[in-house]
Amino acid sequence: MRLTNGGVFAGEDLAVGEEHLCPQCDAVMVEIDKLTEDGAVFTWYACAREECTGQRLSKKVLRMRSVR
Repeated sequence: MRLTNGGVFAGEDLAVGEEHLCPQCDAVMVEIDKLTEDGAVFTWYACAREECTGQRLSKKVLRMRSVR
């Protein structure tokens, strides 16, 4: 998500923390589970809206591994 700053640095984009949006209803998602396995972090998100069943899985690699 990006915001435009109207203050001292007018016109510059400000990066805001990564926000996950529901693929079904575009509402903000909340983290419900996290697992670290094989050098990666898997994070499971669910929609914050009670009536929505949207879910998402995110994977982030912790370190680069060399392939030999």
